[in-house]
Amino acid sequence: MINIPKGTKDILPKDSYKWQIIRNVANNIADKYNLKEISTPVFESTELFVRSDGDSSDIVNKEMYTFLDKGNRSITLKPEGTAGVVRSYIENGLGNEILPVKLFYITPCYRYEKPQAGRLREHHQFGVEIFGANSLASDIEAILIAYDFYKSFNIEPTVLINFLGCDECKQNYKKILREFVLPNLDNMCEDCHKRYETNPLRLLDCKSTTCQNFLAKAPLISECLCEKCKSKFNDITRMLTSIGIKYQIDPKLVRGLDYYTDLVFEFWDFDENLGKNALGGGGRYDKLVGSIGGKDTPVIGFGIGIERLLTYLENKNIHLKEKEPVDVYVASNTENENYVIKFVKSLRDKGFRVDSDLMSRSIKSQFKYADKINAKFVIVIGDDEINENKISIKNMRSSEQIKIWSNDVVEYLKQNV
Repeated sequence: MINIPKGTKDILPKDSYKWQIIRNVANNIADKYNLKEISTPVFESTELFVRSDGDSSDIVNKEMYTFLDKGNRSITLKPEGTAGVVRSYIENGLGNEILPVKLFYITPCYRYEKPQAGRLREHHQFGVEIFGANSLASDIEAILIAYDFYKSFNIEPTVLINFLGCDECKQNYKKILREFVLPNLDNMCEDCHKRYETNPLRLLDCKSTTCQNFLAKAPLISECLCEKCKSKFNDITRMLTSIGIKYQIDPKLVRGLDYYTDLVFEFWDFDENLGKNALGGGGRYDKLVGSIGGKDTPVIGFGIGIERLLTYLENKNIHLKEKEPVDVYVASNTENENYVIKFVKSLRDKGFRVDSDLMSRSIKSQFKYADKINAKFVIVIGDDEINENKISIKNMRSSEQIKIWSNDVVEYLKQNV
């Protein structure tokens, strides 16, 4: 027997309706905010992710599925959605259209990491990217899109936010942070040694307890912001307060990818029983388009892991409403299959959800099947019904059974389904 690869998961029929709900909510939110859908390939040139995600990120260093194709080209399964969308934005000249360009996607992503609840090697993201706008309104809109998405599932997350500042602020802070870390660098993990050289901001994102102990008293980036950056961050926090969005400032929040600039944010839900759980996050990456060959363009966006969201909804006992059962099950007791097939088709053409016997079961077995699938009505077609031009209908909830003219079936169902 060949088993499913480790870190992947089948979406079975009993759960597929949940994914449909997620997609429907995402599409509804997109319509509400005038976002247009984009879809990019599952694999891209490896160089795209190295240049965009950054060679100090764990994704590039440890988690990418990279291989040589038959043309000896280095190809990588996309580990996140943003880089491919930015590549498409540049390659297809979307920046020549009316700005801002507001895009969303639901895409599979691939990361070679230890599988755990809500975090698989193949997972899916709902993502949003807004190109061309660098304003308070665009910062707030990106947060609100995600916030409204969560609220659709009765979750009101807390937004953790931080501000990384402009280029000058970041360079000043990197210098100060390096000076602070240097005396203890020999005692820090191997990853932090590399981060120290390539992007010291990522030191703050280290998961090692030892490293975090050294960094507990590290200077904060907020202490190194220029007046313009301080003012911008204050505007964002005041606006979040004004519109009733719960937020907390996390001075060590830097996110896991190198391309972030200015505002970064994450969505967390704090539950008395479940503790605190990260649900998604994003921020601004105004240098990313330019870094991979495009014209400098401000961008802000976020990504939300769908598997993680579904796991959390289950843990919180938030149940997604299952699809309505079929309206009608057509049970047949006749060899006149043509009549039955045409009748079933006529009901579906009128918009009813219809199932019928495909297994040549007995009438008794067909009724058992109809009961198992929670059919609202069962229509019985036998030779007598065909000859009389009448149809037997049983209401499976009330057990009431009647016989009516075939021509009256549609009207009856319209009134009673």
